[in-house]
Amino acid sequence: MKVRFFKAFTILLAAGIFLASCGGGSQNESQASDSSDFDAATEQIISEIDQVIKDLPPPSEVPYLLMATGSDYDPSLINSLDNVESYTTSPTKSAVNLGIFVTDVGYLSSYEKAQESLDYITACQKLSEAIGVASAMDLEIMGRFERNLANKDSLKVVIDEILMRTGDQLGQLDQLHVAGLVLTGSYLEGLYVSTTLIANYPVDLPEDTRNLILEPLIKIVIDQGKALDDLIIVMEDLSDNENVKTLLADLTKLKEIYEGELSAVSDQISNNTGDLVLTGDVLASLTTEVTRIRSSMTN
Repeated sequence: MKVRFFKAFTILLAAGIFLASCGGGSQNESQASDSSDFDAATEQIISEIDQVIKDLPPPSEVPYLLMATGSDYDPSLINSLDNVESYTTSPTKSAVNLGIFVTDVGYLSSYEKAQESLDYITACQKLSEAIGVASAMDLEIMGRFERNLANKDSLKVVIDEILMRTGDQLGQLDQLHVAGLVLTGSYLEGLYVSTTLIANYPVDLPEDTRNLILEPLIKIVIDQGKALDDLIIVMEDLSDNENVKTLLADLTKLKEIYEGELSAVSDQISNNTGDLVLTGDVLASLTTEVTRIRSSMTN
């Protein structure tokens, strides 16, 4: 699922960036371009594609991982449907919140919340119409979603395909910056749900027990640092758009936290330090910043 979505999205993205960088000359000038430069540029694009495919989670993955740790369902973690209509009046809000809601659908379906999942997938359909890619959520894929409400694994496939189709169609419309906004919304919602769940986890448990439960959740958050690096690379390639530039600045602040106070924790996890004890406090700064960014996107 991960490979299918991001291969489609990033190939379109890389192709658009590469063609833009090569534009402006005549056909003869293009033919006269140095083949070694072309090969080097192609290799760089392929390398970036490989990294995005490898590291950036599809929208169903983080919610599924959270559920697999045994965390209880918390309806307050997902974005409210109250503002859907207001989102449709702004292409930027529509794009970012489409990504957010797709991840929320992943969270709901992981916990088998059938009716809520249908409500949120309907909101996704409205937002896809608002950014001009209504066919990404046509009757066929909506029917598949409804038929598979009782099958979490099948729903994961459908959820990831929705975002894949959205990226594909936006690429065809030469709206790659909009695709970048959708992708960022999806990524940040996964990070928001994870960090907020940890911050709000009940404190009426023995400390050792609480830390033992939180440890796999914290690791999920720490593991998203590499994915953030790859997302920033994509957004930098699209930063001639002002809305992308704003979100890129926010993503860069998150990167500073990952590379600062969280770097030692990441190294300890990578080195499998046996005596490592993870507590929710290590994510305090990240949680605050993610919450601020998410609020700016949803309000």
